[in-house]
Amino acid sequence: MRYNEEISDIQSDLLDEMPDTYSKIKGTWLWEMFKSFALKIYEFLRLLTDTAEKMNVDNLKGDELDAYVLQWTDIKRKKAQKAEGYIEVTGNGMLYAGTLVSADGIQYEITSDTEVKGEAYIHIAATEAGEIGNTTANTVTSMVTSNANIKSITNPKPIEGGTDEETDEALRERYHLRLSMPATSGNKAHYILWATECVGVGGAKAVRDTTVNNKVNVYICGDNGEAADKATVDLVQEYIDPLKNGDGSGTAPIGAICEVKSAGIKQINIGGRVELDNTQTDEKTLLNIKNDITNYLSQINFRKKELSYAKLLNIAVNSLGVNDVTGFKLNNGYENVVCEETEIFTLNKFNMEVK
Repeated sequence: MRYNEEISDIQSDLLDEMPDTYSKIKGTWLWEMFKSFALKIYEFLRLLTDTAEKMNVDNLKGDELDAYVLQWTDIKRKKAQKAEGYIEVTGNGMLYAGTLVSADGIQYEITSDTEVKGEAYIHIAATEAGEIGNTTANTVTSMVTSNANIKSITNPKPIEGGTDEETDEALRERYHLRLSMPATSGNKAHYILWATECVGVGGAKAVRDTTVNNKVNVYICGDNGEAADKATVDLVQEYIDPLKNGDGSGTAPIGAICEVKSAGIKQINIGGRVELDNTQTDEKTLLNIKNDITNYLSQINFRKKELSYAKLLNIAVNSLGVNDVTGFKLNNGYENVVCEETEIFTLNKFNMEVK
């Protein structure tokens, strides 16, 4: 009996097992009885199917995925983190912990009581965890909690460090990476795994430093395949080799010096003309192409040093809303683009238009 049988198929199988001396016509007692049996057997078979599918980590989501991965490894899902930074405040008076400020509707709270005497630098943290809290310099300029003693506020530097919770896809990728790259005794795989365990890291590359004995350089990129910010680089450095001296105070073995750096950037420019299939608007179609290409670039970071022109063209042609693409150019040409071992491909300019 197959797991995917329908109720009528199960009932038919049961009736076929009975001698023809019994009436099997619809509505007879035997037909009705086997209909009831078939319903329960169908429910049981669906339960077996669901259970069998959950033996494959690629079919799991959410809490079930967390439990499976943790059962077989020590990998835990990266939690969302709040963006943090400092604001410059002018005025005179007290600002208490919990006081709210904002940047374009995104709210931050002051984390400790501070007395302002003319000018003060005060630590703030986003009220909501995630990338939504990251903002550029000079954008946190509004007081949500009113205070007549404060004249002005601003953030001289960007507010950074906000990261979304790790997705199911990213967690599965780290799980598969652990299985495919045995990490022992501080080998290359170990440095990559240490780096990707840190919040905000989407990929890593470990390279031996040829100028310093016993030194490893680890290059990282962000969750979305972009260059890693300083906060993320510092976090990974602190985790692996805090003092960059190989004293063993981090996860790296004693005697092994490690320096963490953001990956270099190989900028990618895309151009071409798009013929619509009239299932999406102009703007939505172009956004679909841009997102599909960006997602692909983030997937191949540190895995490929050569970016295929044909692959990107194929992605563009198969994006939602696209009927055809003409004049497609990759960095103003029709050839593959190569990057260095420690670089990642990042979309710089997207100049595709609808014809």
